[in-house]
Amino acid sequence: MDKKDLENVIKETTLVDNSQLEELMSKELTVESQNEFLRLFKDSQLFMPVTWSENMFEGIENAKEGDIFEPEGRVGFDINYLTGENGTKAVPLFTSSEIMEKAGVQSSANILFMSDLADMLKQTDRYSAVAVNPFTKMEIDIPMDVFLNLFYKPTEEEIKAIEALDKVLKIIKKHSIELDENSTFFLRSDENIMVDAAVDGVFTPQLPLYVSSNPHQGEDLKYTNILLMPKSKKFLPLGSEEELDIIIAPGTEFKLEDVLDETQNLWMCGNQPFFDD
Repeated sequence: MDKKDLENVIKETTLVDNSQLEELMSKELTVESQNEFLRLFKDSQLFMPVTWSENMFEGIENAKEGDIFEPEGRVGFDINYLTGENGTKAVPLFTSSEIMEKAGVQSSANILFMSDLADMLKQTDRYSAVAVNPFTKMEIDIPMDVFLNLFYKPTEEEIKAIEALDKVLKIIKKHSIELDENSTFFLRSDENIMVDAAVDGVFTPQLPLYVSSNPHQGEDLKYTNILLMPKSKKFLPLGSEEELDIIIAPGTEFKLEDVLDETQNLWMCGNQPFFDD
């Protein structure tokens, strides 16, 4: 049995059915169908064009049942990656050998579970994306960080942190109260975190935001953010009325109203979607 015959046997005896994935990819993806695509994609086996090492099949042609052979040198394959105009590299993947052929890709292929591919790719920063069914009408490109995050498993410490955050969010939801008058709070930091993270002049914290009514708190820190909180905005109170520290819910929008100087910025609190449901 030569190399080509062996590849044909592997192809014929490997059952890969990505018809559901292809059906989704043939239509315009909505938010709902995109989530379904990612769910199916995560558990799928896809064809990855590769170049086998010269000695990959060394000794197998005349091998008999029970024989053990050990090729010399490096054994494996190289990914036949795609190169973008800016020099970035993408890993091509196909839902079937037929679609790979229709795309005009003449190559051997390795059939991989996506979880196994993720284990391979997290060892390198060579590739910026995976491209599913490239050169076809069904092409979908997935950034590498998004691809790897599909298979990310949090550590015990991260799980504990997530559980702790969930408890804090439940407390904020249940015990937050409304301001009975327009109020001003202060957030100081060594880095210009609010300005740096703002999008189109709007800062939206992803985690609970701890701020104080004390204008002198943290005076040794470089940057001062003055937060204007209109009446009826919600917050979780901490401390005393004289020196009120509060927790502001994640997702609260702060619009940059004014840059007072190089280190001071004035923000106005807007929507608080955390409390909408």
